[in-house]
Amino acid sequence: MTSKKMRNVVLAFASASLLGSLLIGVPAAKAATGKKCKLGTPTATAQCDSITIAAVGKVTSLDPINANRTVNGNYVSRLLIQGLLWRFGSDGKPKQDLVKTVSKSADGLTWTLTLKDVKYSDGTTPVEAQDAVAMWDYLKKNPVTPLALVESMTAPDAKTVVIKTKGPFKDLPSAFAGIYFFINPRDKITDPKYWEAPLSAGPYKIKEWKLGDDKMVIDVNPNYWAKPAVKEITYVAIPDPVTRVIALRQGTIDYAFDLPAAIARGQLADKKVFRWQPTQLQGTFTLDFNLRSMADCKTRLDAAKCLTTKEQPWHNAKVRQALGMAVNRKAMAEIAFYGDVKPSCAIVWPGHPSYKCQNPDRTKQNLAGAKKLLAEAGYPDGFPITISVHNRPGWGDAISIIAADWRKLGSKMVVTTDPQPDAVGQANQNAGSYEVRFSGATAATPGPIYGIYYSKPGAWQDWSGSGYDNDLVASIDTAANDKDEAEIIAKIEKKLWEEAAHIPLGQRAVFGASRLPANVFSNIKGNDQYFVKQNPPLS
Repeated sequence: MTSKKMRNVVLAFASASLLGSLLIGVPAAKAATGKKCKLGTPTATAQCDSITIAAVGKVTSLDPINANRTVNGNYVSRLLIQGLLWRFGSDGKPKQDLVKTVSKSADGLTWTLTLKDVKYSDGTTPVEAQDAVAMWDYLKKNPVTPLALVESMTAPDAKTVVIKTKGPFKDLPSAFAGIYFFINPRDKITDPKYWEAPLSAGPYKIKEWKLGDDKMVIDVNPNYWAKPAVKEITYVAIPDPVTRVIALRQGTIDYAFDLPAAIARGQLADKKVFRWQPTQLQGTFTLDFNLRSMADCKTRLDAAKCLTTKEQPWHNAKVRQALGMAVNRKAMAEIAFYGDVKPSCAIVWPGHPSYKCQNPDRTKQNLAGAKKLLAEAGYPDGFPITISVHNRPGWGDAISIIAADWRKLGSKMVVTTDPQPDAVGQANQNAGSYEVRFSGATAATPGPIYGIYYSKPGAWQDWSGSGYDNDLVASIDTAANDKDEAEIIAKIEKKLWEEAAHIPLGQRAVFGASRLPANVFSNIKGNDQYFVKQNPPLS
């Protein structure tokens, strides 16, 4: 059966299954409120009193140094209730948020920022430059690779921030518009209890939320410098992807970003009610191997005894390369993700000028080559292995396809698939208690996404215990031109393929749908962060 026919079978079966579940019923509809909050309302005049958004998981921490700060539910909610120096606009480009003016020295090493005159959501505490410096110092407790080029941050007065960098840093605004750096009162941030109800210098503030709740309600921060077009937003944790489709179809929610594409296309087909938003993200799907041994190791942070090179078959680079070569990326993209995903073989996404594979087979499946490498590594008949994955749309289907490919490598190639709820999957990643995971990452620019996989402590470098070269990754952002950047990325890709701890499979994509007016509440272009229309707009 061709992948196209298989995809249609999946669509028909999934739609029928969902139709059956719809008859069971879900909570009563609660559509968006507001006279100018209909699907067909022109963007220029659109205004919503209240909307409800489906989140893939509950908010478990708002603390930017918490180990779970990269969990989707935590950072997408945090971004709207925190003030940023720069904030991404709907076009995916960084715009000045709390920054009023910017100047840069001739050598490109010193950035001088003047802050807007605003107060926090309590209406009394002024936002000051010293708050930015305090946050910079606070992040040193759990450093972030996108800001690795920042040498220092100082505040000569209450409205001026001076940032010095280790080299020219052309993407500094994008780095600060990311998911890590937020402005908060300097005398509060070191208190863990503060992060359970932080003040806001962003467009929204917390109205209703307690740690562990499935729901977070945020409303407009009257002290923010602009007026958002949506007065109140409710995030509801709906971990199951199919349930998100049901909720959107029946009007319980107004927007969901991460939906199963086949089911959503079938059940949300009425264009008078729903707007589809399939999105190619600036990111990649990968297979990430655990190079650590958990024997006699209480946590992944325990000494060198957590690391080994021989204990498991996948600790051999030839084995990891073989497993990467055996994957039919085209079938995975077309069947699991309904063709929305582009097969790829590099961490930087297809379409970027620096995209270039170092995998000799590029995106083609090579079972014969994979069997040869396995034999050379001492596993001619294969070995048992478990692929685990977060419960995200298409991800479980993807690992089923990968598992079927791997089983063709030998009679002993016993492959178990293990879809997991986000909380379980995240705990396993943090503990290092997995064998190989199917996962995904996004970033606005190449530097940060390579930092995730090849800088210490990048998220996946840390979880996998894989190699790193911080200086080489940092040189992406200091490259003098696109040609130099492409050459640096090619070097990194070569090293990544040689180690093969992180195997790129496809450009990350998600399918979203909305009942709302266009461009009022949406995802940022190429990103999984949220954008809300405001007046005056970000610029």
